[in-house]
Amino acid sequence: MLNRFNFINNCLRSLNKERTDKTAMTICECQANKIDGHFTNKQYRQLGNSDMVDLSGLIREDTALYREIQRCYTGSGKTFLIQAEGFKEEFINNCMKSIRHNDMDGKLDTVRVRNFCNCQLNLVTSKQIADAEIEKMNNPNSVLFFEMMYKCGDPFREENTGSKNWNENAGKDVLGPASDTVRILTMDGMTYIKLKTGSMIQFWLFDTGATDLLINKEMEEQLKKEGMISQAGYLGIGKYEMANGTIDTCRKYQVDNIQVGHYKINNIIMAVSDKSKRIIAGKGLLNKFTNWMLDNKNDLLILNR
Repeated sequence: MLNRFNFINNCLRSLNKERTDKTAMTICECQANKIDGHFTNKQYRQLGNSDMVDLSGLIREDTALYREIQRCYTGSGKTFLIQAEGFKEEFINNCMKSIRHNDMDGKLDTVRVRNFCNCQLNLVTSKQIADAEIEKMNNPNSVLFFEMMYKCGDPFREENTGSKNWNENAGKDVLGPASDTVRILTMDGMTYIKLKTGSMIQFWLFDTGATDLLINKEMEEQLKKEGMISQAGYLGIGKYEMANGTIDTCRKYQVDNIQVGHYKINNIIMAVSDKSKRIIAGKGLLNKFTNWMLDNKNDLLILNR
């Protein structure tokens, strides 16, 4: 090669990196080694002159060499990280494009999606995530996926403050004694708790993997008649992932006066499914309490404000 130093500098510039970056230097040194001595003087003269050689033109014409040079980059194992560090806006745009591709309704909030992608970028750069770990970010069972979702939220769902863990404001939504013990039912390995909503006293499937209260449309009609849910408390449409992995689009309401044991609980999110018949009590209900515990031996739910 006529000028190895300049080639490496140009390579680093294309990656938005300095010579102090070991990964970038390894990539550029690898590419320089692939090119060094590969072309003849005749080839240099054909695509250049005494002052300038069109090296990129030579490489494009040699497809085998081009693939070898690309392998210097992909073989680094840090292509995702290099993009996140050196091309932040491009990284975010690609992330947003990928999310929108999976948005069937086309109604995602652009600000929420961008905030998610910016948070993902910060996670990749702060943890120096290598390519081999990137797939874990898409694995809903991996530690890395949960860390990302915990820090960045879900771009497909609005933040639901009613389903978060306890805080002082949540505690104000609970009216009743300092503590109470509620009888539960356990059948076929599932736990059911008794709640009163309006005039209806029913057993609800308690699902710690769910967030809000989930009811069916028949129950929605009854609670509308009783005035417990109304247009004033309507929160719009939300998407919920069911236990079988399907996504259900549900109407959401903010409701008050959900009764469990001797407690009345306000500011609860209730979702209505047109597909499901089962009613489910998600963890958002119990997150209003400072702590709670299931006593499996005695079939009891212990609640503390």
